[in-house]
Amino acid sequence: MELQRRFLNPRTLISFLVAAGLIALVVWQLDVDVEQVWTHMRQANPWLFGLAFLCFYLTFPLRAWRWKLLLEKAQDETSPPIPSFVDLNEILYLSWFANCVVPAKLGDIYRGYLLNRTSGANLSRTVGTIFAERVLDMLMLFLFLVSASVALFGPRIPNSEASIFVYGGGLGLALAAVGILLGLRFFGPTLRRWVPERFRDIYDRFLAGTLLSLGRRHLPLILLQSLAVWVLESLRFYFVVRSLPQDLPLGLPVIVFMALVSSLLTTLPLTPAGLGAVEAAFTGFLPFFLSDTVLDPQNLALAVALLDRLINYWSIVLLGGVLFLVSKKK
Repeated sequence: MELQRRFLNPRTLISFLVAAGLIALVVWQLDVDVEQVWTHMRQANPWLFGLAFLCFYLTFPLRAWRWKLLLEKAQDETSPPIPSFVDLNEILYLSWFANCVVPAKLGDIYRGYLLNRTSGANLSRTVGTIFAERVLDMLMLFLFLVSASVALFGPRIPNSEASIFVYGGGLGLALAAVGILLGLRFFGPTLRRWVPERFRDIYDRFLAGTLLSLGRRHLPLILLQSLAVWVLESLRFYFVVRSLPQDLPLGLPVIVFMALVSSLLTTLPLTPAGLGAVEAAFTGFLPFFLSDTVLDPQNLALAVALLDRLINYWSIVLLGGVLFLVSKKK
């Protein structure tokens, strides 16, 4: 799986054009002043912005630790030794870099490929553990999203296209992930009959990696790790908002809600890591929560979005690109 070739693929280049088009559309339709946005960004407190950066990067060792537990549970007597914690961190970060430069979340497959190249781990079994990890993330994200929205709006969800998109997308992803997991759990052997003979070994290993990795023994710890990851993701956005000198009247439920919406939008396969979609959603959606006393809400919203993306997108492109150039695992 050559990442350079994937990056130069016409579909990847088109996805970046789509992202640029989304941002340009927002600037044009919402009458955003780019110079004023830049002014807001330059006024950000570097210490608070640094805390946001730290919160985000603390999620990586947590994610690597969780993945290590999932891999350990999915092991059998023929499985090779799991690489060191440092190696798993490197593989995980390279996969996030891949997600930022190619669309369709191919970084998840790339992670399995890198582990296979590094340790000889079976690719299908590894992809099964990554799928189990994504199911946990989707469930935790949706539970956080619902909790934050109930605290924010009460029992009634605002009747708007944006709300329907966010909640419908979150619910759809959560239900799809759980549905596939339950289907594999209860109907896996039955479904195997419909798998062509030459793919049955791949299917068996994927099934084992998915189901064994979610064993009861480590599940409480894995759930706590997932909870900690999303708390840190919310804290990242909290410190980004607080880094601006303007006192934005955003309560904690709003901050958690917007942080989770951002994470949800990064799962869109249309552009790499939701590039363009996240910025567009923030600029259109965040002013909804700002009071009439806040001046320049559209420009502030885009400034917040771009500051946040400097951390969870552009820093990965930069640092991940450097790591990709020097890493022997690629």
